[in-house]
Amino acid sequence: MHPILVELGPWRILTHDAFSVLAVVVGFAIYYRELRRRGWLDGRIVGVSIAAVVGALIGARVITAWEHVEYYRALDGVPLTVAIEQSGKSLIGALAGGYLGIALAKRATGYPHSTGDAYLLAIPVATAIGRVGCFLSELPLGTPTDLPWGIAVSPEAAAAFARCPGCGGPMHPSMLYEIGFNVIAALVIIRYRDRVPVPGDGLRLYLLAAGVFRFLVEFVRGNDVAWEGLTRPQLFLLATVPLIAARIVWQVRRGAYRDAMRPRELQETNR
Repeated sequence: MHPILVELGPWRILTHDAFSVLAVVVGFAIYYRELRRRGWLDGRIVGVSIAAVVGALIGARVITAWEHVEYYRALDGVPLTVAIEQSGKSLIGALAGGYLGIALAKRATGYPHSTGDAYLLAIPVATAIGRVGCFLSELPLGTPTDLPWGIAVSPEAAAAFARCPGCGGPMHPSMLYEIGFNVIAALVIIRYRDRVPVPGDGLRLYLLAAGVFRFLVEFVRGNDVAWEGLTRPQLFLLATVPLIAARIVWQVRRGAYRDAMRPRELQETNR
């Protein structure tokens, strides 16, 4: 485990933080490149982008707040940076908060375009980069396993964490599973993103697949069970993934895909 990436005297850069920042920078670079490619860049998109970041930061904290109440109660007794670093973060909450921030900002500014497709490649690439930081710096990696690719850590690394169930033997490298999923998703998106005819549905399809995948991975991540054998992320996904699926089904049933494909079919017929 490498929780500290660089240490120079009193200054140190945490591995998780460094990869989180790198993920945001790379993600926004891909996002803005896509906006420029589509000709969607204007002054309003800056406000929408800021709202996405603020919404993601708030969502990442709010969704895990009840798990780290002690840190919020002690805000007046510990450095703010320590409270922020140890008060919990959630990728699912970040995605939900960012999505809500974008929706509110677009409504407030009157931005007309469906920007979901501009985020389509940025999100899995950024997620894969961020999960590298998680893999290098967080324990437990997952639940115990006898599978040949299980990963064990040294007692010294496990001792650095107040709680590390499963660290006595090989564990599921759950972060690597998520990295692999998002790398494959990015490759599929690069190859097929222009074949999704309805604006914004490319992102919805990714979020649907990512939500289902994360729900399954939760069984080997080692998170605390909240209710009926399910973790809090799984309960959140049970409420949100069906909404995404219902939106796509609604689009199909109302003929949006058929109508969007018709011009292409007419062009091919006239050739």
